[in-house]
Amino acid sequence: MENTKSTKMNIAYFDNSATTRPTNEVIERVTQCIKEGYFNPAALYKPAFDIEQQINRCRNLIKSKISAEQVYFTSGGTEANNLAIFGSLKHKRQKGTILYSAGEHPSVVNACLELLNLGFKAQTIPYTVEGIIDLSSFEDLLSDDIQLVCIMHVNNETGAIQPLHEAVQLVRSKAPDAHIHVDGVQGFLRVPFNMRFFDINSYSLSGHKIHALKGIGALALSKGSKLSPILFGGNQENGLRSGTENVPGILSLLAAIENFPANPSMRSLKLQLYKRLKESIPTLSVNGPVPDSQQAAPHILNVSLPPVRSETMLHALEADNVYVGIGSACSSKKQRISTVLQSMGIDKTDAQSAIRISLGLLNTQVDADKLINSCVSAYDKLKHYVRR
Repeated sequence: MENTKSTKMNIAYFDNSATTRPTNEVIERVTQCIKEGYFNPAALYKPAFDIEQQINRCRNLIKSKISAEQVYFTSGGTEANNLAIFGSLKHKRQKGTILYSAGEHPSVVNACLELLNLGFKAQTIPYTVEGIIDLSSFEDLLSDDIQLVCIMHVNNETGAIQPLHEAVQLVRSKAPDAHIHVDGVQGFLRVPFNMRFFDINSYSLSGHKIHALKGIGALALSKGSKLSPILFGGNQENGLRSGTENVPGILSLLAAIENFPANPSMRSLKLQLYKRLKESIPTLSVNGPVPDSQQAAPHILNVSLPPVRSETMLHALEADNVYVGIGSACSSKKQRISTVLQSMGIDKTDAQSAIRISLGLLNTQVDADKLINSCVSAYDKLKHYVRR
């Protein structure tokens, strides 16, 4: 992978769970595609056939990474989640109950809530204080009335890896016909996943979270899993997702996956960030699993820095060209306190002072030093000012 990681403004970018900077390999592949590979893959001449082969190369690569039976390209994670949720229920003769975890992305939560208007019931699977589904409460919710279960792979705010193996076993024993959908947007390539091993039906992913372009995602299905289309047109993607394929997006995804290292170094950098920040700011607390535990994703660290408010710290860091996140990027402008942290029972003061540090492949030791120095400096200046 091209390792040119500096920018003109010397930015230290740690909001990779919101989006990632495309790698040089991705940019080069997309540029070549726009200049030379602009053909419609549905056309009958050779250049179009060559483009179709590259699309299928990406499709097969995704299949191999997560042991999927089928892969369908979408415009991103949101569409993939909606296709899984609505597509899995369109052919159901009887209405039933939908279960989704308390920390799901808005594209899952709001899709599930929309099903209320179609006659389904929807219930939330509660979280523990670590941001992991409460398996005991989850088991109590299960019955043969359950039609769909949505549990994300990795929480986008806390980095909590959900206990999918245990959860799926419960579903298969109490609601064997339920469709199990996993939002894998924050887990794909960063946390190992095997659809056959976990026995799930569908898995969504998004390109711009792994250094590909925005506007491209995919939905993977296991053997025997069936969906009905929710878009209609020219029957692309085997009739499940009509619309001319986003060739530059798909090839950006291909380049990103091909160049994604088997053992990225994000975990060690994350743990170093946590250790050094904790040493300098003893009042810092973690929201989610213990950073070095097996339940913690390698690239996401959510911490509270009371009494400094989240937005205050975010803008203080921004002044130093250091960028972090607060809450889900898809809804952070609409809410002051994260619903995920609320579902975990995090104290209001801590929730109001939470920031999310999320790493990508392009982060360096220099970036980490800059973040630590800026954060500690800002905290020392701002901790004396408390909003009343």
